[in-house]
Amino acid sequence: MDEIEGRLIRMQEARDHIYSSTLEVIRICGKSITHVHAGKIREAELLLREAKKKLDLLGKTEKGNEYYTLQAHQEYVEAYIVYNIVVKGKVPAQREMGESDAAYLLGMLDVVGELKREAFECLRKADVEKAREYYEIMAEIYDSTRHMRFSDSITPDLRKKQDMARIQMESTSTELLRFAGR
Repeated sequence: MDEIEGRLIRMQEARDHIYSSTLEVIRICGKSITHVHAGKIREAELLLREAKKKLDLLGKTEKGNEYYTLQAHQEYVEAYIVYNIVVKGKVPAQREMGESDAAYLLGMLDVVGELKREAFECLRKADVEKAREYYEIMAEIYDSTRHMRFSDSITPDLRKKQDMARIQMESTSTELLRFAGR
């Protein structure tokens, strides 16, 4: 029994480490996105690098615990893509990021909400053209993923994220039309 207890203690300690590292990556990625929205691009870039380092370290211990680290990976995908769209005007490919299919797909769907925020900020500044560009990317993301249906064990909350993306896209479209009517 002592051997079993020892193995289980080590397993629990590893999970605790993974859990706290995952929360840290999520926090850092959230701050990075906030900095992108605020126009603090250098700060956002530094935070993305920090998150990537932490994910790389996490990768050494997450084997067998990928379910618990998925959210950290998808948050990194979201932050990295938002940064690249706003700063470089492009959506990075999955292979460029080296993330799993599920993390990339779920993170990509979360990008739609961040682009809505960017589009609304552009409308506030009367930059309708840029707002339309963000809307087009939102629509492209939604349209390219809307047919996908998988078990929650493969892509947790995929359907919910698809529904949220559709709602965010529709409300952005409504605001664009409202703004054009002024």
